[in-house]
Amino acid sequence: MFFETKNLDNKKVFDVISSDFRYAKALDSFGIDFYNKYDFTIKEICREKGLSVSSVHGYRLAMDESFDLDFNTLKSSPLNLVIEYLKHNHSYFIKNKLPYIRNLISNLSIDKSNHSFFEDLKFIFPHFYEDFVGHILEEEKYIFTYIQKLYQLDGNPKNHAKIFFEMKKISLKNIAQEHLDEDSEMEGIRGLTKNYSLKNISNLHLKVIYQELKAFDGELDIHSKIENEILFPRAIDLQEKVADQIRNISFLN
Repeated sequence: MFFETKNLDNKKVFDVISSDFRYAKALDSFGIDFYNKYDFTIKEICREKGLSVSSVHGYRLAMDESFDLDFNTLKSSPLNLVIEYLKHNHSYFIKNKLPYIRNLISNLSIDKSNHSFFEDLKFIFPHFYEDFVGHILEEEKYIFTYIQKLYQLDGNPKNHAKIFFEMKKISLKNIAQEHLDEDSEMEGIRGLTKNYSLKNISNLHLKVIYQELKAFDGELDIHSKIENEILFPRAIDLQEKVADQIRNISFLN
């Protein structure tokens, strides 16, 4: 169900988010903790914050407007653009998506006797977040930077001696294979939440957390597919091409 603006005013926060969990993120963007406002209408909390209902509705609509490049477009895009796209996704994950989920988890009050697993999630997620951010920063610093250097040298192999020694240290084939073989970062959380199943879960706050985790897992799958099927295969080909160019220069000299 998706609400029209005119139908949103007098709906209670609980009912709106029960029908569309993404309104929780829309309210959060305006500094409103939905879990403290269940019995308020959207109109009432907007009045309290000095907002218009249309601004909340507009934010929610904007969340469905995809500015992402489709897979086929990325396949035919320059490699440096693919890297910038992936870095943009990284920034979204670590500055927007994950802090929001972390905040949702840390602010949940729940009956431990009914949801004993939640203490495990509350413990695991900060560690997952820290490891994930570390993985992203390392990937950008070493792998993305190296591929960008290869891209810049293609057809104009100046300073080829420097990149030659880097090529001896970095095996993109090995990195790509490790990337394919490694378990999803979300595997542990997926198992803990029984694949984000909402069965037997009545707590709306927890439902929002599960749905946000599931949405992030899906986004991460797409992100990994772009790396595995576009970035690494093309980067490996580029590495071999630049290596041939360097060998030709060495032969001529």
